[in-house]
Amino acid sequence: MTLSTQAGEAFSSKNVLSFFGRRKESAIVFVVFLALWELLAVTVFKGRFVVPAPSNVLATAWRDGFYISDLARTLSEASLGWLIGNGIAILLAALCLVFPRLEAALLSLGVMTYAVPTVAIGPILFIIQDPFSAKVTMSALSVFFVTLIAAVAGLRSASKTSLELTSVFGGGKWDMLRRVRIRASIPALTTGLCISAPAAILGAVIGDYFGGQNGLGVIMLQAQEQLSVSRTWAIALVTTLVSGLAYAGTAGLAKIFGAWTSVETDNQSDLSESPNSNIGSKPLTFLGKFMLQIAIALGVWYGVVTVSGLGSYFLKTPQAVWTYLFVGPQASSNLTSVLSSLSTTLFHAGMGWLVGSILAISGAILMSSSSTITKAVMPLVLVARSVPLVAMTPLIALLLGRGLVGITAISALVTLVPTLVTIVDGLKKLPTAALNIVTCSGGSNFDALIKVRLFYGLPAVFTAAKISMPGAILGAVLAEWLVAGSGIGHIMAYDVVGSNFANLWASIVAIVVVSLTLYSVVSSAERLFRKRFAI
Repeated sequence: MTLSTQAGEAFSSKNVLSFFGRRKESAIVFVVFLALWELLAVTVFKGRFVVPAPSNVLATAWRDGFYISDLARTLSEASLGWLIGNGIAILLAALCLVFPRLEAALLSLGVMTYAVPTVAIGPILFIIQDPFSAKVTMSALSVFFVTLIAAVAGLRSASKTSLELTSVFGGGKWDMLRRVRIRASIPALTTGLCISAPAAILGAVIGDYFGGQNGLGVIMLQAQEQLSVSRTWAIALVTTLVSGLAYAGTAGLAKIFGAWTSVETDNQSDLSESPNSNIGSKPLTFLGKFMLQIAIALGVWYGVVTVSGLGSYFLKTPQAVWTYLFVGPQASSNLTSVLSSLSTTLFHAGMGWLVGSILAISGAILMSSSSTITKAVMPLVLVARSVPLVAMTPLIALLLGRGLVGITAISALVTLVPTLVTIVDGLKKLPTAALNIVTCSGGSNFDALIKVRLFYGLPAVFTAAKISMPGAILGAVLAEWLVAGSGIGHIMAYDVVGSNFANLWASIVAIVVVSLTLYSVVSSAERLFRKRFAI
């Protein structure tokens, strides 16, 4: 069967109807959610002017024409950012497989771009670029790392037997990539593209907060300044719905074209053969790769400083940050201040990551036991993640407080959705033979869950942790930036207002180093697990 025939069958009326025609569970849950929202608005939150009734929010959106012109502007920025960020991510993922020695450096570079708080570099991007280009850049940065991780994991999930067969018939690395790896990567890559679709929109909305004449973020900021709560919620609702539709549209196209069709493997994927899997036995090699990562990071840093054309007042070189933290006249005080603020942020992020991960793993296990629950709950989860946090964080703080509970909720929300989606997708990719053994032995669905699904789903947990840990830190930084009175995000906000760019860049470096360290720890644990159990 040719690829064109497969695509034609995938894009059949039967598949289209099967995807869009079975959403009654989600509709019921959504209606219940709206009814509960209306009830709380007129009872618990009556008179607090924080949570307006959904009827008022919808009425405001209707009167304002659903902000069509601003929505079009934001979508144009987000679409271009989505294409650029995902395109670069997929290209680098392919290079990781063709040139394995570059993998550690390229992935580390991806972690660094993801770990840099967009709220911190936004003002600098607007100095370097025009508003439209700056927002496109922020949108691309929002999607790059998630897709990179998903693409690398997918490309490495190729069957070892298929790769060896390609090699026996004279195929090289490019042939393996083209004939085996790309096809094996489609399910994981599709998940990454779905998650990145709303992320691109939210990245553009955050960019609107730093400048521009129109866009959803621009009018949302104006509504907040005017204390127009209903309009703020209305704009946030439109943004959320569009972000949810972006996810659903990407997932729908993937479903129609059969992108999530299971590919049978021999459970001997190429993941265990990563060039970094022998770190423990070759410490010198590991040290060399670590030094290469540092060299690439420093090279990119110096390159950005040079290309930007900005003076040392705005952009600090690695040498300037080193002097500020370690050898300058007030280095000791500066270092103590940064580390103290960072420890507060890590506590906030850790609590949020823990809560979000527990909810995600529990939800994934529950969803794996019932497709009805998945259809009913997953859309609401995606809608929750699509809410523009930059707008809703102040409102969440009013509801839950400006302390640990409020910041934990925001950080947990950032953690929950990518973790849940990744784990749910991972629980679907199981060796059929293992499930058949449990079934033929008289095992129940619970036995299959404990003995097969959870075990083979652990790689997805590792992949989710790589994405969610830096994300939890960024969520905590955003909350501290906007509403909290402590943490490194709070300090960075004052650094921007006071033009203390030396401390700002030192804080950014601290966040990046911690995120990179966490990523490396999770990666090492994943390699040990895969090597131990040959998964």
